[in-house]
Amino acid sequence: MESILPILINTLFGAGGGWLGNMIKKNGLGMLGNLVAGGAGGNLLPLLGSAAGLLGGGAATGGGFDLMTAATALLGGGAGSLLGGLFKKA
Repeated sequence: MESILPILINTLFGAGGGWLGNMIKKNGLGMLGNLVAGGAGGNLLPLLGSAAGLLGGGAATGGGFDLMTAATALLGGGAGSLLGGLFKKA
C-alpha cells in the first residue's frame, strides 16, 4: 500500500491539473480525456524531475509528500492535458 499511495496522489493531482488546463485553454479532449492525460502527466513529470535530480525525494520516489511534489504533479497534469490536445489537433 505504501508504494501505490504516491502514484495515486500524483494521479489525483495530475487529473486536477488536466482539468485546470482544460479550463484555461479548451483543447478538445473532453473531460475524461483531460483527466486521463492529466493523470499521466501528473505521474510522469515528478518521476522525470526526481530522476534528473531536479526535485528532492518527494512522492515520486516514495520519500514522502510535500508541497513541491503537489505543484509538480499539477503542472505535469496541465502539461499532459495540453500536449494531448495538441496531438489530437495535429
